[in-house]
Amino acid sequence: MLNTLKADQNTLTMGIIYGLMAALLWGAWPVVSSLGLKGNTLTPYDITALRFAVSGIVLLPLILRKGVKGIGWPGALLFAFGAGAPYMLLTVTGLNFAPASHMGIVAPSCMMTISTIGSWFILGDRPSKNRLFGLGIVILGVAILGWKGLSSSGENQWMGHLLFVAGGGCWACYTVGTKYFKADPLHATALVAVLSMVLYLPLYFLFGDPQVFTAPLEEILFQGIFQGFGSAILALLFYTKAVALLGASRGAVFAALVPGIAVILALPVLGEVPTIAEIIGVCVVTLGMVAALGLIKLKPS
Repeated sequence: MLNTLKADQNTLTMGIIYGLMAALLWGAWPVVSSLGLKGNTLTPYDITALRFAVSGIVLLPLILRKGVKGIGWPGALLFAFGAGAPYMLLTVTGLNFAPASHMGIVAPSCMMTISTIGSWFILGDRPSKNRLFGLGIVILGVAILGWKGLSSSGENQWMGHLLFVAGGGCWACYTVGTKYFKADPLHATALVAVLSMVLYLPLYFLFGDPQVFTAPLEEILFQGIFQGFGSAILALLFYTKAVALLGASRGAVFAALVPGIAVILALPVLGEVPTIAEIIGVCVVTLGMVAALGLIKLKPS
């Protein structure tokens, strides 16, 4: 009995550690991406190229072994669209107009909302009242941020917010697509990385203005390792492990930590001091995400 309790405690502890690591990497992603842009040596096109050059090379052996087996080319291309270069270009370009903390709030919130709608109409997964209630709160939090962006005179934050919403829509396509095709998470990630590498990098080098050959080596290495290995691969593996140890419902709660982590990290790293509206927005969004994940339940009428 004692050994069983100890084993359960170890499982819970390791599950929490894996979940926190995944949330930390996902929350740090907009901050690290914005840091790369602020150096004025890298562009969104360069950061996208670094992400998929590294992750594509690392995961290429898996695709050479499995190909598109069990998914097919339509699904593979949908994955690459949803979580590949289009998603990266939209969200990272948005950082030119709006703070990284906003991206950490808007993009995952819109992904969760659009995924729920897509799952409802495409997969027949009707959301519960609790989930709809939570998503309503999420939308309210995003609206608070959106209103702040529109009311900021002399700024174009609303353009960044729209790009973040579009990025969230892309990731929702990936999320619903993986459920529709019943894809293994690592296989789906590998398809995104390798197809993006094959399709995007030639266009980047032929028609773009690559800065990866002139930017400081330490910046290239840092962005390449974080984007291509930490954010694209490790975060997913950590999250998948957390879900395996804690279950889907408890594992999913770590996604609700991402907005808060992004806002907290943006303060010391980028000097982005949150306004009152931003603090209210992140609190409302986090509350909504927790409710949408079923951790806050409405009383039955």
